[in-house]
Amino acid sequence: MINNVLETAKNELEKSFVEAYKLLQLLNNEDAADIAIVSAREKIKKKHSDVTEDELEAWALEIYDKHVQEITLEPVNVIRANKQSAWERNELKFGYYWGRYSKYLEDIKKWPSDTIRSIDTTTTEILKSLGNPNKQQEFNIRGLVLGYVQSGKTANFTGLINKAYDVGYKLVIVLAGMHNDLRSQTQLRLEKEVVGVIDKVTNEASGVAAISNKGELVQTWTTIENDITAKAIEQRRNLGVPNLMVVKKNKDVLETLNEVIETCCNLSAEYRDVPVLVIDDEADQASVDTADSNEEPKTINRLIRRLLNQFRRKSYVGYTATPFANLLIDSQTKDENVKEDLYPKDFIIALPKPEGYCGPEEYFNVTGYEEDNKPLYIRHLSDDDIDLFNNVKKKEDAGLIQQVPHSMQKAIQSFVIATAIRNLRKQEKEHNSMLIHASHLTDIQLELRRVVEAYFEEFSNTVLYASNDELLKQLRELYLKDFVQVQTIFNETSKENRHPVLEWVEVYTEIKKVLTTIRIMAVNGQSKDALEYDSYKESGLNVIAIGGNKLSRGLTLEGLTISYYYRGTSMYDSLLQMGRWFGYRGGYMDLCRIYTSLQIATNFEHLAEVMVEVRKEFEWLAQNADLTPYDYAVSILGHDFMDVTSRAKMKTAEFLYYYGGSIRQTRSFDTNLRFYETNMEATVELVNKIDDFEPVGERTKYHLAEDVSTQYILDFLQKYQTRSGATVVDSRKILEFIQKQISRGNYLNFNVVIVDTTEGTFNRKVVRDANAKGANLKEFPVNLGKVQVESAVLRSTKEDKSIDPTAVDLGAIVSGNQQLVDLKNKDDRDESNPLLLIYPLHPGVPAFEKLNYNFNENLVPIGIAFDFPRVYKENLKGEIVEARQKYLKNKTVRYDKGE
Repeated sequence: MINNVLETAKNELEKSFVEAYKLLQLLNNEDAADIAIVSAREKIKKKHSDVTEDELEAWALEIYDKHVQEITLEPVNVIRANKQSAWERNELKFGYYWGRYSKYLEDIKKWPSDTIRSIDTTTTEILKSLGNPNKQQEFNIRGLVLGYVQSGKTANFTGLINKAYDVGYKLVIVLAGMHNDLRSQTQLRLEKEVVGVIDKVTNEASGVAAISNKGELVQTWTTIENDITAKAIEQRRNLGVPNLMVVKKNKDVLETLNEVIETCCNLSAEYRDVPVLVIDDEADQASVDTADSNEEPKTINRLIRRLLNQFRRKSYVGYTATPFANLLIDSQTKDENVKEDLYPKDFIIALPKPEGYCGPEEYFNVTGYEEDNKPLYIRHLSDDDIDLFNNVKKKEDAGLIQQVPHSMQKAIQSFVIATAIRNLRKQEKEHNSMLIHASHLTDIQLELRRVVEAYFEEFSNTVLYASNDELLKQLRELYLKDFVQVQTIFNETSKENRHPVLEWVEVYTEIKKVLTTIRIMAVNGQSKDALEYDSYKESGLNVIAIGGNKLSRGLTLEGLTISYYYRGTSMYDSLLQMGRWFGYRGGYMDLCRIYTSLQIATNFEHLAEVMVEVRKEFEWLAQNADLTPYDYAVSILGHDFMDVTSRAKMKTAEFLYYYGGSIRQTRSFDTNLRFYETNMEATVELVNKIDDFEPVGERTKYHLAEDVSTQYILDFLQKYQTRSGATVVDSRKILEFIQKQISRGNYLNFNVVIVDTTEGTFNRKVVRDANAKGANLKEFPVNLGKVQVESAVLRSTKEDKSIDPTAVDLGAIVSGNQQLVDLKNKDDRDESNPLLLIYPLHPGVPAFEKLNYNFNENLVPIGIAFDFPRVYKENLKGEIVEARQKYLKNKTVRYDKGE
């Protein structure tokens, strides 16, 4: 009896804790677990006075361990324009919509708690960057969320939508790609996970409705079958309650959408103040304006901007895994009619890499896995395969495809083996897919389906009825020499998801069962085939999908194991998006293969490095609170043959210079007085910031300061001007180069040297000769703030070397080995001690004297020189290489700190 009473008390403690804990989590309370356990203990103490403190403590620890996991989440890297959030400390509280969605993910989809926590954390960070719908002020937010290809971006913006309704947003519009399939797929997902579904016949609830349907219903303007239509104009919807639209990025659709919104707002002017969230899925596709500067914006871009401008309180959030085009949007442009463009001026957020996600770094040889004993998932195509598809360039070439090429046969056999093994691993009800992507032409895809169907029928008959055929020996050898070897390495290197190696007889027996279940589809505009995975959710769909553009972006291939890919592209974003094999492969990663060419595999390895570097720079930016998306343009690693995106989207791109291992010195100067005044002011400000200068040098005097904060150098370059139009030495480009190095952890401090007079200079013959010509070349003291220079530095004393009448040209200003004056050994220069040399220049030489300005001890021309050490980096393969690669950035974004 006593044991039953204690068991009841313990169960009540656990129930009370779980209820309170989940509620507090919804309210974003960081101390949710501690508060919940204290509250639950107090309840039990009041109700069960016979329970001792020791018993309560033991139960509490057990319950805490059971329900509260110590989850270490990757940090969310956020760059915001407005450091003052529009939200008060306790305003971001989430209730009905997020509560049932998170419970749906936990209870019905059985997602791991750390995945749900990650979605919770990241969506809260995104919301912090959006306008606050509970305040009456107008807001106009533009933001970008960077995810990974096939990484769950839809789950993330689904969470964002649910939270947006919780905090007061009324209208959510999702721009879901350019094809009906993707739009329908997104609509289906959001109806399940935002709206909730009730079966019309059985009245059975599914999706989030299975968790709860007690809250306010979200009105949907679109359906799985139908996009927005003109009929919506007649429906007179109420925009004051939660509304959801899922629309294609299509000219007719967006024009209709704008008409529908305009009609609603004309009927009720208050609707212009409705808080609106526009989510642009695959935001780099179609949304980016490709028009020339003298043209009006392209149609899709213009219609999206027009849609946003219909409301006074709106937040636009673009989602993409390939942000190159978005980062290159002109940040300054404004159209007279549709106003500012979609540049993410307010925030950029990089989502952390999800646990269990397999991307380029997992598939391709970016870390030297041949040396690391890492599983190899790439299979290179035969020369015959490559020759065939190189010759198939137009639809009339379809006749060249007479049979399935050799490597494709191997890929199909691998898919059959992989599907059989998954069945034997108790994954028989899961979807299994194979991708064949060899051409964007539908005629070629249809011809491929024909020959694949013929081959698969012959292959199946051989396996089922000709047990001694040579093909069976090949199939067995493929299993033993490929699948068994990879699985063995995988089991040795993986801490989780290990599986026993199966005997061939067991696999072969399952293969014969699998063959009758595999369907072959062409997924394109001319085919009636459709990847309706949801129709096979009970048994799983086994499918070989042959396609091109429809399969290249957004559309998910469930359970993708084998990919046959040969589709050339010269653009980063297109190639990366075509990698449908990226994603979550829990329980079957060792079965995945990519059949492609060596060149394509090499290109993917480069893209892995590109994205790693972009994300590292995001991380650095997120930690630098002073920088905003308007201040700093993220740089993108270039390539000798590929472009980062289409040429039309690269109008604002410019290449960054690499200055490592070189001396950069000013030799030409402008002729206007303000140029010299500004540079003198900038130099004095820099000198006064530096704590101590030490006199060094023998024949020439120098003032040396070591380990000067690079921030002082950046501030100096913000103000210091090089000659307008300068290409060799441009202060802005030098600043950007230094910024790039800082983001990599280099150049964190500088040595600064002020060059002073040289003993005997004013007694030399050249000076006397110059004096004889009337030049006033006596010693010229200079006041550089806390540093007093005995005399300005003499350069170009004989004659004015200027050819351009709008410029002063002195030639080289660095004399001898002056760039080594701060070093004990000339080889000591490294990334920890780059050098800035400051030259207060003598204004009496002919080149400056002709200007007729009143130069004096408080105003002289200032020349500068940098000695930049070579910069090295460790590439993804662990090799130490000089960081000489070219980078490009958005030239319309400026580092404007301090202006």
